[in-house]
Amino acid sequence: MQDESCAPFHMFITMLALLATGSLLLGGDVSEIPRIEDEGGRYRSYGREQDPFALMKQAGWNWVRFRIWNEPKDGYCDKEATLRLAKRAHAQGLRISLDFHYSDWWADPGKQNKPAAWKDLPFDGLEKAVYDYTKEVVGAMIAQGTRPYMVQVGNEVIGGMLWPDGKVSSNEPEGWKRFGRLLKSGLKAVRDAQGEGPKIHTMIHIDRGGENNASVWFFDHLAKQGVEFDAIGQSYYPFWHGSLSDLRENLNDLARRYRKDVYVVETAYPWKWDEHPGPHVYNGGKLLDGFPATPEGQAAFVAELKKILREVPGGRGKGLLYWAPTWITTPKDHSDYENLATFDENGNALPAFRTLGERRL
Repeated sequence: MQDESCAPFHMFITMLALLATGSLLLGGDVSEIPRIEDEGGRYRSYGREQDPFALMKQAGWNWVRFRIWNEPKDGYCDKEATLRLAKRAHAQGLRISLDFHYSDWWADPGKQNKPAAWKDLPFDGLEKAVYDYTKEVVGAMIAQGTRPYMVQVGNEVIGGMLWPDGKVSSNEPEGWKRFGRLLKSGLKAVRDAQGEGPKIHTMIHIDRGGENNASVWFFDHLAKQGVEFDAIGQSYYPFWHGSLSDLRENLNDLARRYRKDVYVVETAYPWKWDEHPGPHVYNGGKLLDGFPATPEGQAAFVAELKKILREVPGGRGKGLLYWAPTWITTPKDHSDYENLATFDENGNALPAFRTLGERRL
């Protein structure tokens, strides 16, 4: 077990990285790396194979996110797997964000399924489970010397979480009250777990990057519940969530309106058309003008997002996480996300991987 004796050194390295990238936190959600490696996938820069976290550091990344599933059937993305990944990220001086789904599988706007172990709990028991599990995971991260910088309580929770108990719709007040209580339970667990060390920032994450009306509707209702958190996270996929101008206007308004820092914590853009598309590959026609589906177009998209974040009023635009940049094709499986990753079909880093960190490998 590690302690936090090396924390000052890693904090110094992180601060240098932040200065080098205009004070933005930059990186990606790289939770799938263990699966890729177990299937024989490897990561390279200009043909040279390296540990993916070392490549991130070399590219100037300073931040990664890991999703947490309670008891996934395949064992990936649970507490133990996340602790192992966190050690690898911490060794490279990367800040860590945890994304609690409070589910055994994907939680998103279309589904927020309870973990199987929680499905029969009464509501008070569900609140306690959220508190206990959150505190347990965050505490384990701290104990092994990989203190998280940010914790998301829920993933893309525009419709609430832990359905049906915490589901929200329209202006129905009881659903919002229950949802607020669940969020408060998770947020309190983070505060209680952090102890005397550096503050662990908290985030509420929705998927309405270019939709201001929906974003204001959600955060106004949340404010009525007295939910206290530090930052607003948005997903922004341009083929679903509006134009770059829509994103800019929304982030600027949210920062001013709620006086909170704003982040884009999920995004992606194609670098090619995929001849073997899976459920997550985007081959549609809603690409942005001036951003073709090429390696250069993908990198230009990332650069534009960084520019938008830097121009948020009051310096409130704080960071960018690319979603699944390392989800590559392996000898065992064609990646459902290949044409949106930031590595090519041979595992070589694309320009967007470097643009995320603004440092040439």
